Amino acid sequence: MGCYAGIDIGAISAKASLILDKADLDACGAPQGWELFNADANGDARIYLSPYRRTRGKPLAAATELLDEIISAVGADRVAGVTFTGSAAKLAAEKLSAAEVNEFRAIAAGLTAMGIEARTVFEMGGETSKYMRLSAGDEGYGIVDYSTNGDCAAGTGSFIDQQAGRLKYNVEELGEICLSAERAAAVAGRCSVFAKSDMIHAQQKGYTPAEVLRGLCLAVARNFRTAVVRSHPVEPPVAFLGGLAANSAVVRALREASGLDEKQLFVPRGFAHVPAVGAAALAAKAGASAGLAHMKKLRAASDSAHGAFPTTNPLTMDRVVLLRDRVEPYEAPYGDGPIDAYLGIDIGSVSTNLVLIDEEGRMMHEIYVRTQGRPIEVVGEGLREIRRAWGRRARIRGVGTTGSGRELIGQLVGADTVNDEITAHKTGATFLGRTMLDGRVPDTIFEIGGQDSKYISLQDGVVVDFTMNEACAAGTGSFLEERAEELEIAIKGQFAELALSSRAPVRLGERCTVFMERDVNSYLQRGAEKADLVAGLAYSVVYNYINRVVRGRPIGRTVFFQGGTAYNDAVAAAFAAVTGQAARRDVPPG
Repeated sequence: MGCYAGIDIGAISAKASLILDKADLDACGAPQGWELFNADANGDARIYLSPYRRTRGKPLAAATELLDEIISAVGADRVAGVTFTGSAAKLAAEKLSAAEVNEFRAIAAGLTAMGIEARTVFEMGGETSKYMRLSAGDEGYGIVDYSTNGDCAAGTGSFIDQQAGRLKYNVEELGEICLSAERAAAVAGRCSVFAKSDMIHAQQKGYTPAEVLRGLCLAVARNFRTAVVRSHPVEPPVAFLGGLAANSAVVRALREASGLDEKQLFVPRGFAHVPAVGAAALAAKAGASAGLAHMKKLRAASDSAHGAFPTTNPLTMDRVVLLRDRVEPYEAPYGDGPIDAYLGIDIGSVSTNLVLIDEEGRMMHEIYVRTQGRPIEVVGEGLREIRRAWGRRARIRGVGTTGSGRELIGQLVGADTVNDEITAHKTGATFLGRTMLDGRVPDTIFEIGGQDSKYISLQDGVVVDFTMNEACAAGTGSFLEERAEELEIAIKGQFAELALSSRAPVRLGERCTVFMERDVNSYLQRGAEKADLVAGLAYSVVYNYINRVVRGRPIGRTVFFQGGTAYNDAVAAAFAAVTGQAARRDVPPG
């Protein structure tokens, strides 16, 4: 028979399985440190499982290490076949001229080879989550139905790994920690950025880290049930596979969310290695060739993944009009007489803005401050600052509020108008166009805030269409802020300076904020320049916004870019580049 290897290379980890017959085992032994699972149900073959290891952005290197362990243990001449599965399987298989199998087939074959009885599979991996319904036949399991998580990380290992890291815990510690929690905080499970805000607010309300983490596990389980399983039937017994199955808190939460008990939803032995075992079993069944003659090519690819990155055009400010350059410092009228003034307050989830203008619309005072989950205190401090600056000289004739906290703050300050954000954006942009751009009013508004993004289409100053982001923060300011924090650069000033200095921005595409973190780290490990990655992130926000918010709606000739992210010149430059030079659109932040 010889021995057959299956290697599962995922976004986060790499696992391998080796199927050895008794003769080969007696002759050479198994790789050191590998675990004997059991005898194959079909005969004398033994199934061995490798130690779990993280790829750390280098999947080819991880595959090479696993193969080297196998070769050193059994010898290259005894490896009859190798098959890869997982998100990075195609690249490794090409380098080695080996076989590749999709993860669904690998899971079904692995459950068969390992003798695990199941009718439904829940799998939570690093970047993918899967639902499968199986049918048992003479040849093993067949796949009746399946579903995946798509391009959102909620309900995956990366999602919960990132959130646990924010509280300074390793994901492996969550199970034991959550057992001590008597209650669970309410945490959003649909988006990493929104979950972060909920976790911060929960701590401010007095929830302990254990209670926050338990809420996080429940959120992941609920999201898996609603976004992955959806309306598909769940037939027990359910096998829970993937790296997150090692987390007892997630297992308990998934049982609660699915209404299943311990017998109906179980974690089998070897839960993380099922696809690898399936790949090895399929290699043995098909008599797949080993392809180990190409190991030098695989090693070279592992060690030389430097220098060649997909890039795009450098960013430039040539087609961006900055309204801040046209704002003149306010000069109060001579004397100490009262100035009739009007106050606008915008209370958002991330920031709060206060603006004081005179009767002619000239800005007397502006304040930009973090909301920090305390809108009442933040607004109160802003009002005190305005009073310290202007005293009794500012005679406030009217107050308007907008933003997500407009109703609450409107009541507290006795606002004359409480305005929805679409109306406020339209009114402010139209006023600025008439007074600062020689009467050129906007026909399109792009707005990117801390956690939401909006698109507004105007005709003759009237809103004719609008939309906003749904449950994804990939095209928002928080997305950029988190990436800047990971890269240890200041989001204000330094980010734009670095991005605009790049001569070859890395093309990062549009990705969930959790997945983008992995991509950026991988490029850094492969030698990408920080400036090129920062410029790529500016482009990424724009592509996310265009494809997930605008979604084919018309973009006019005069585009206003608004919201807190508009302070970032690099993003403004990316908008000007992506929307096309032919239209000669101006993108003035304001």
